[in-house]
Amino acid sequence: MSPVGKPHPKDKFTPSEDEKLKLLVKVLGVSNWKKVSEYMVTRNARQCRDRYKNYLAPHLNSSPWCKEDDEKLLNLVEQHGRKWSLIAKEFTGRTDINIKSRYALLMRQEERDRHKHESEPEFVHEIEAQPLYSQNIIEDFTQPPMMDDGLINFDYGDIQQFDFDL
Repeated sequence: MSPVGKPHPKDKFTPSEDEKLKLLVKVLGVSNWKKVSEYMVTRNARQCRDRYKNYLAPHLNSSPWCKEDDEKLLNLVEQHGRKWSLIAKEFTGRTDINIKSRYALLMRQEERDRHKHESEPEFVHEIEAQPLYSQNIIEDFTQPPMMDDGLINFDYGDIQQFDFDL
């Protein structure tokens, strides 16, 4: 909290604050943010304006992003760079903040996927490439292992030392 009782600008709006803000804007309009903030008590004019314009305004598109929109966004960033206001004009009902947030999410997902793939040991890819079963699966289970293949490695004389008549 700041000395005047207003929360730090990074504090999230609560659902009840969102409802109160929408009601105040309905009554006072979108041009009197100072008056709106006085009724909000714990929020300043800029916080109220930004929250409403970027998240609560009725004309905003809050539907989930589709693959086509993601591809369009990536292409526009490639063409124009990170000029969010310019790019937002290409999306109906999406704000520059919404566009920027979506792009950041896509970049985090891409980085996570790239890191996941790079961090897998090479043998994982080799195992995935191997068939699950041998071509000669019947032979694998019917043929006893050879004594000299290193799999069975004991002297039968050792067995005679054990007393099996317990």
